[in-house]
Amino acid sequence: MPVQLIRDEFNIDNHDAVVIKTADEVLPVMCQIDQHLIAKAETLLRVRLGNQALWQRFRHYEGYNGVLPTLELIPRVVLAQNWNRVIPDWLGNALIVRLGLLEKPFLATNTAEAFAESVLQACLPELPDMNAENFIELLSRQGMTLHILLEVAPLNEAFGRYLMSSLGFEAKAAQGFVREWLNAQHPSTFFNNLAYQQHLEQLRVFISTYQLNMALPPKTYDASFLQALPELSLPEHQANGLANKYLLALAAIDRKIHAREIPPDVLADWLIDWPSLLDVIAERVASQRDWLTPALFAKLQTLRSEKAQALTLAFQKLLDGYPLLNISATVDEAVQWSEGYFEYCRLAFLDNHPLDEAINSSFSDWLLAAQSARVPRSKYDWRQFSANVKSYLHKGYVAVIVMVDALSALNQDKVLQVLQGMDNLGLHPETLFAPLPTLTEVGKMAVLTGLPVNQHPSGNQEAILRHVYQAYLPTPDALKVLKSWEESNQRLERIEDATQLLVYFENRLDERLHDCPSFSKHRDDIQPIMNQIKRMLNGWQKDAGLLNKDIVFFITADHGMTVTQSLYQNQAITECKDRAVKLKGATSLPDDFAVLDEYAALKKRYRLTPSGLLAHGGLTPEEVLIPCITLASKPPPMGATPLEIKLPDNYCVRVADRRWQIEIQLINHDRDLTAIEISLAPPFSGTGNIDSLRAYKTQNLTLRFSSTQEQEGFTEIEVLLSYHYASFHEQDHKILTVKFPASLIEKDAGTQSFEDMF
Repeated sequence: MPVQLIRDEFNIDNHDAVVIKTADEVLPVMCQIDQHLIAKAETLLRVRLGNQALWQRFRHYEGYNGVLPTLELIPRVVLAQNWNRVIPDWLGNALIVRLGLLEKPFLATNTAEAFAESVLQACLPELPDMNAENFIELLSRQGMTLHILLEVAPLNEAFGRYLMSSLGFEAKAAQGFVREWLNAQHPSTFFNNLAYQQHLEQLRVFISTYQLNMALPPKTYDASFLQALPELSLPEHQANGLANKYLLALAAIDRKIHAREIPPDVLADWLIDWPSLLDVIAERVASQRDWLTPALFAKLQTLRSEKAQALTLAFQKLLDGYPLLNISATVDEAVQWSEGYFEYCRLAFLDNHPLDEAINSSFSDWLLAAQSARVPRSKYDWRQFSANVKSYLHKGYVAVIVMVDALSALNQDKVLQVLQGMDNLGLHPETLFAPLPTLTEVGKMAVLTGLPVNQHPSGNQEAILRHVYQAYLPTPDALKVLKSWEESNQRLERIEDATQLLVYFENRLDERLHDCPSFSKHRDDIQPIMNQIKRMLNGWQKDAGLLNKDIVFFITADHGMTVTQSLYQNQAITECKDRAVKLKGATSLPDDFAVLDEYAALKKRYRLTPSGLLAHGGLTPEEVLIPCITLASKPPPMGATPLEIKLPDNYCVRVADRRWQIEIQLINHDRDLTAIEISLAPPFSGTGNIDSLRAYKTQNLTLRFSSTQEQEGFTEIEVLLSYHYASFHEQDHKILTVKFPASLIEKDAGTQSFEDMF
C-alpha cells in the first residue's frame, strides 16, 4: 500500500496516522516511509504534518512511486463538502474548528441570513425552543460558545433576530443585549447584574414618579435598554441589599399615604416578589386594612412564589369572608380552623370592619355539640393545663404560672412577640378551650386546678392551690401566690430554695378591657403588661439559676374577649355577667342564648349593657380559646423538627462537571432558630448556612453542591440539618427528591481515564 502525506494545520484529521509534531521526529519518520516503500507493505501509511515548516521537510516525496498526492485538509473545504454548501467568507477556517462545525449537522437553507441562523442552531440546538421562561437558563449554559458566536457579525445579527422573534425584544434592546453580553465576564454574573439594575431602575422610576427624597446607586445600563428587556427574575438573596432600599421607599410612601397626598393603590407599583417585602405588606394590611386595594391584590396574583400565593389566599379570605366551621369537624380541625379565623378577625377588628355573625355562630354551634364529649377528651381541654404543670413538678422543676385575666388566643401573637428570644428557654405555644361560660368566676381557678368550680375544696385561692398541688408542696413555703392588684413584697417575689410553685394573678388587662374604646387599644394594652411580666420572668429565671434549679413558666388565661357589634335589643335581661346571665330556676330565654349549667351565654356578638365595646361571657372563638404558652429551661424533646425544607422546583441546575445548584426553601414553624447549617450526605458534598431564622418565617437559600459520581434523573438526596434554639442544639435528617439534568458530554472509558489523571 502507498504512503499518504496529510497537511493538517487545523488538526481536523480524525483517522489513524503517524503524527509529526517536532523537528526531532522528522528523520525517524522519513526512515519509516522509506522502509514502507521498499517493503511494499500492504497497509496504508498516513503521515500527518501540522504546519508549513514540517511540510517543507517532506515535499521531496511528492511524485515518488507509491506516494499518493498530498492531502491538504482545509476546514472550509471539508465543511463545504460535508454540508454541500458554499461557505461564506465570514466563516473562516479557525472559526469552523473553534465551533466544532465539522462534527455538526446542517439545516438546509437558501439565503445568507438563513445560513447564519443554521450555524447558530448547529452550535446551539436549544435555540429554537428559547422563550421568556427559559432563555436565562439556556444562555447561561452556553458559556463561551455563545461569546465566540456573537463576535462574528452575521451570527451576531442572526442571534439578535432570535431575540426579537422569540422574546419580543425591540431591535435596539436586542443590539444592546448582545453588546453587554460580549462585555460580560461570565453569564451568571451578567444576568444577575442585569436583573439587579432592572429592579433598581424600577425603584428609580417609582421614586421619581412619587417624588420621594431618596438616593440610589448609580446607573450602569441605559434606562431605555433596561425597560425594553423582558422582566428578569432576581431572588432577594442575590439582590445585594436592594430590598432595604425598597423598604426605605415604602416608609417614605407610607407617610404620603397617611397625609392623603397619594392613594394606597400606588403600592402595587412598589411590590415585587421578595419575602421581606411580602412580610411587610402582610403586616401593614393587618394594621391598615385600606392598604388592601384591588390594584395591590391584582399585583399579588401575578407573583409566583409560594409565599406570595399564600398571602394572596389570605387576602382573598379577607375580601370574601372566612369559611364556616363544619358541625362535624374534629377538635384538631376546629383548632386549625381557628388559626386562620384569628388572622381574619385581627384584620377586620383593626379596620373596624363588622364580621358576619354566621362565622362565629358556626363555631358556637360546633362547640355546644362537641364540648360535652369531644373537647374534654382532647389535648386542647382546659383540664390538661394542671396536668401539664404537675408533670413538670414531678420532674423536679420549679413551676411559675402567670394567669392573665381576659387574654384571648386571638392576641397570643402579641404575647409571643414579647417572649421571643428569652435566653436559655424553649418556647412552646398551644391553644386550650376555656371552661364555659367564659367568666372569671368560672374559669380562673378551674384552669389552675383542673377541677370545675363546684368541685373545689372550701377556702381562698391559696388554700385551693395547696390542696390540688399538695403532693408537690412539701413545706408551707413551697407555694407563693402573687397578685397584680396587691402591693409587692420583695421577698415573696423571689424564687427561694423552698419554692416549688409560684402563681401570679395578672388582672390589669381585664380591668382595662371593659372601658377600652377599641380593639386596637386593647391590643396596645397587652404590650406594656407583657413587658413587665417578661421582666419578672427574667428575675425568676435568674433566681432559679442561682439555685441550680430547672424552671418552667406557664402563661395562660381564664377566658378571652369579644369585640361586640351591637346592644342586645330583645327582652330585658337581669343578673347580667358581662355577656352571660346568671339563671335563677327555670328561665325562658331567646334562641340567642345557650344554657350552660346555671348560666346562659350569648352566641352572637351582642353586649348586654350599653357601655363596653369589649366583653366576655359568650361563645365566640376568641372568648373560648385561650393561650397556653410554656417556657422551659430544659424542654422535653420535640417529636418533630420545627424546620421544614421545601423545593419550589425539583430541578437542579448544572454549574460545572459533577457540580449543581438548587434553590431550597426553609420554613420555620414555631421557634427562633440560630446557627442553621445544611449539609449533604455522601456521595454529595455541599453546605449552606443561615445565621438566624425567626419563628413562623420562611427563607430561600441557593445551595451549590457536588458529587463524586455523575448524576442524572430523579435522585434522592439526604440532607443533614443542624441548628440551635435557646441554648439547645438539634439535628435532623430530610430526604429530598431532585431531578438532575442529563450530562452535557458523554464520556467513553478512555476520556474518563484521561480526566482522572488530573
